[in-house]
Amino acid sequence: MPESPSQDLFEPRMPQVDESPDIANVFDQARVSAAGNAPSDKVSRQLVLITPGRQLMLQPCPHPGSMAPAVVKQVEKLISPKVKRKIAVIAFTDVKAMTSDLAKTIPFVGMLIGMAYTGHAVWIFEGHSSALAAGCKDADLLIVDSGMLPHLPSDWRKLAASHAPKMQIYVHDRADNGLRQLN
Repeated sequence: MPESPSQDLFEPRMPQVDESPDIANVFDQARVSAAGNAPSDKVSRQLVLITPGRQLMLQPCPHPGSMAPAVVKQVEKLISPKVKRKIAVIAFTDVKAMTSDLAKTIPFVGMLIGMAYTGHAVWIFEGHSSALAAGCKDADLLIVDSGMLPHLPSDWRKLAASHAPKMQIYVHDRADNGLRQLN
């Protein structure tokens, strides 16, 4: 969808996506990379961003041991590192916006980087109806950017849980930077 002159580059919206017949494979690769199990993975952990064109963009986390202990403790209060979780995230993933300013595009990306840094597998996609089931497959947690809620299909929760029935769902509220559980 082309941007209108009045549309803010960072305003959440559902981007036009490539509806890949091999979407399950795209997300299988994303989960492997997010878990740090891909052959090309280095020592550092990474976030995996699935673009609307169904390419994987890797956002490296800080090197092990380099994140401030106080920050790590804050992340560990949100989600314990004792059990490694698989975390799917629905957020605005427009490539131009993400490459211009990732933190402005996904305001809680610092929290997500912290989760990946502490050992959790984190992958991010836009939540298009053609990718919801594949994108949430095997996830323990789903975090949804509140800015994307108006752009999701009406049955998004059902689609998201179709391959992950025990998945917990949280919404990140852009207004107060808080997380609230939906189910």
